[in-house]
Amino acid sequence: MSNVPTDIHPHLRALAEAAAGKPSLADTTPEQARAGMAARTASRPRGPEIERVFDLRISHADGELPVRVYRPANPHGVALAFHGGGWLMGNLDSFDATCRYLAAESGLAIVNVDYRLAPEHLFPAAADDAWTAATWVAAHGQEHDLPAERLAVLGESAGGNLAAGLCLRARDEGGPRILAQVLIYPATDARQQSASMKQYANGYGQRSADVTHAFNNYGLGRTAKVDDWRLSPLLAASHADLPPALVITAECDVVRDDGEAYAARLAEAGVSATCVRYAGMLHTFFGMRGQLDAAATAQRQAADALRTAAQSAMR
Repeated sequence: MSNVPTDIHPHLRALAEAAAGKPSLADTTPEQARAGMAARTASRPRGPEIERVFDLRISHADGELPVRVYRPANPHGVALAFHGGGWLMGNLDSFDATCRYLAAESGLAIVNVDYRLAPEHLFPAAADDAWTAATWVAAHGQEHDLPAERLAVLGESAGGNLAAGLCLRARDEGGPRILAQVLIYPATDARQQSASMKQYANGYGQRSADVTHAFNNYGLGRTAKVDDWRLSPLLAASHADLPPALVITAECDVVRDDGEAYAARLAEAGVSATCVRYAGMLHTFFGMRGQLDAAATAQRQAADALRTAAQSAMR
């Protein structure tokens, strides 16, 4: 592993080396990319047992939206959870273990959202699904013993993009009140011009070319413009009056600067925003619990933020 960058955490250097020898997202089919992600996530520990786990299908104008609900005993609130995968891959199963840990450690019910994927469903399908999930939980969550009046959101990578965009839409369109947003290395700027996009372009797992492919595959240049805040939350006209945020970034990650810039923009607008950079980490580290101590620490930090927001609203 002599060619692996030394700023990567030692426990992740083998992963970076293996990724360097694999085709980029642009050189794989959606089916291949999804199968690869499914294999990676299936190899990880299952996560804790939760008192009640059940699947639902939410009817909407374009069909049905599958969700999986993890309800611990006497939940403090509800958090919508949006998986990563570049709007291209990921599903209920790929985010299952993470959601189990979040439910167990936050005390909130977690609603794992199986939003539509590109290229079959171009922008803004995934963003619209996030809105559908939020409005449904607010209107119908109590029918399933969910304390929907205390709602938070969490998203990883592309899911962080969806969570951030959902908070903006809820503010502007009188949507459900969201208590907190937890954004894990979110994609917030489709311009793709940050310093980290260049610094970590190759050799660090996710490539800059992968990010470009993800945006293009999602609909950039076709159904989406680069400055549409639903695609680029960083470029929204205002970030005032948004929910308090915890933003977690990975040091060795092409989208690191996007997440940190978003936290700074929130703070400049008067929003309470905490940003934590995990040294030596790569994109996707958050889901690697059982393989990486930092993943457990980051998940607990996310769970703490969710729990604190819900408990504060109960007082």
